[in-house]
Amino acid sequence: MYRIYAIILILVLAGNATLMAQENHVQYYELDPVVVTGSRISYRLSASAGSVSVISREEIAILPADNISDILEHVNGVDVRRRGAHGVQADVGIRGGSYEQTLIMVDGVTVSDPQTGHHNMDLPVNLNDIERIEIVKGPAARIYGPNAMGGVINIITRDVNGNSFGVHGAYGEYGYYNMGAQAEMSSGKISNRLSASRRYSSGYLEGKDTDFDIKTINYKGILKNGSNKFKLGMGFSDKDFGAYKFYSDIFPDQREKTETFLLYGNAELKMADMEIMPRIHWRRHKDEFKININEMWNINDHRTDVLGVQVNTLITSGLGSTSIGGEAELEDMESSSLGDHDRWRQSVFLEHKLYLSDRLTIGMGASAVHYSSWGWEYWPGADMSIELTDGLTWFTSFEKSFRVPTYTELYYFTPANQGNPDLKPEKAWTGETGLRWLTDGVTADFSLFYRDSEDVIDWSRRPGETAWQARNIATVRTKGGEVGGTFYPQSFFNTQWLSSVGVAYTYLDSDRSTQGMESKYALDYLRHQINGSVVLTWLPLLKQVIKARYEKRMVGDNYTVVDTRLTYTFPNYEVFLEATNLFNEKYIESGFTPMPDRWIMGGMKFNWD
Repeated sequence: MYRIYAIILILVLAGNATLMAQENHVQYYELDPVVVTGSRISYRLSASAGSVSVISREEIAILPADNISDILEHVNGVDVRRRGAHGVQADVGIRGGSYEQTLIMVDGVTVSDPQTGHHNMDLPVNLNDIERIEIVKGPAARIYGPNAMGGVINIITRDVNGNSFGVHGAYGEYGYYNMGAQAEMSSGKISNRLSASRRYSSGYLEGKDTDFDIKTINYKGILKNGSNKFKLGMGFSDKDFGAYKFYSDIFPDQREKTETFLLYGNAELKMADMEIMPRIHWRRHKDEFKININEMWNINDHRTDVLGVQVNTLITSGLGSTSIGGEAELEDMESSSLGDHDRWRQSVFLEHKLYLSDRLTIGMGASAVHYSSWGWEYWPGADMSIELTDGLTWFTSFEKSFRVPTYTELYYFTPANQGNPDLKPEKAWTGETGLRWLTDGVTADFSLFYRDSEDVIDWSRRPGETAWQARNIATVRTKGGEVGGTFYPQSFFNTQWLSSVGVAYTYLDSDRSTQGMESKYALDYLRHQINGSVVLTWLPLLKQVIKARYEKRMVGDNYTVVDTRLTYTFPNYEVFLEATNLFNEKYIESGFTPMPDRWIMGGMKFNWD
């Protein structure tokens, strides 16, 4: 590691004279990006009627992270509970909602897993494929249907507009390495992008199964024909990892192997004031889990397929913008422990945005969803945003949302845990109001929210019982608030070394009624969450980002973790050094698996246009 430090120092000194002649101000944020998540009608962030966070490609490039889960760790209001390190497995919740209540998407395609939400972050996407990540903190069932109770995370991949080739490599402690390559080619109406990577570690706990081997391939193709556009996306990921203490402390020796394949195609067909957007998608997920019980390995095999088709029509008129469409989806599972099951879903949706003035927007809509297991349900909502002054917007929303049970909750039976085939979907009403301030030198937001949930699914048991059973027992009322801001000194002062300073705080309080039963996850949420960040420009192209987060749960640990990354950028390549958990904090995010101590790594990236 000291050799890596020395190499970077030499490069800094050798390139200092050249760097001083370069442009000395690099902007790593976009003030008011276009957002496509949280509505089927795209809008500017400043006009959003809810709490939305956008992580740009430029921000991702300087963060101390090599996977999507670690990037989300630094978003306020998002609760990432990792098992292991470097994207092996993570549960992601938003604003006190469970990981099952968060909808995960890639380019607008739902990739949440119907077997269990533990697999929701098995994403066949490399970091260098991502254009931006959009996080909607609040319900979106009237837009996207089931499982968007707590919020939505949409990973949007990059389009291709030129020709380039790039490679990257990194090396670190615990036998870690990360290598990969990507290529882009554009010719006339057709463009293609292909990337591949492999991340490996021999494990951070000596003698324990904490190793991992993760391979990812991603492809995106685009055909442009006049004003029409056709896209094809494919991705595949293979994860083989030690799952030490993932789900049991009594039997800690566990291993898991997952495979995820995603295929989708969509079109954007424009005709006068109308745009038609058809889409098809297929997601296949395989999971092999092994646990050593009394010197005997027990193996569970699962395979799930999700196939869907959707048509969305966007109409623009003097009355505003209208989105109307429908969707059909089939979920099919074969499992050695859960059995073989399938279910159908059909839905229709309608959304309208009314622009009463340049400063006032009102949105309303509803979806009607039919499940083969539960029949029809209806999910309305409305929102409003008002630009009070230049850069300052007040927003409010009120919406109903729901979540359907996973196959694990329905059909998982062991002596310690018993599923329930009679489970009903969870339901919730959520309201939010807040302020957003976007200016050249300061961005800030403040919001208050309240969620009233019923028929919440929890693993519970009566006093004296030993087995946990999945039941619709809980009524949960969650209230909270968020406040945060980022300051960009270079917009006000003649300073170059301090690029930005940001801090954000989230408070949550949940009142849960469980009918006198013991609850397995009743208090499993963050009470306090603080995220801080500093971006320093030591030299014109030498930047350092420092990220710190404090988390305090209602029960369990509280901890503070600091990560940092130093990036030195040349015209066609960059050198970086990063450290996660810089001060060796001892903590557990989920289950029984201790998180790694300080982990130092460094590497280089090359790109040729």
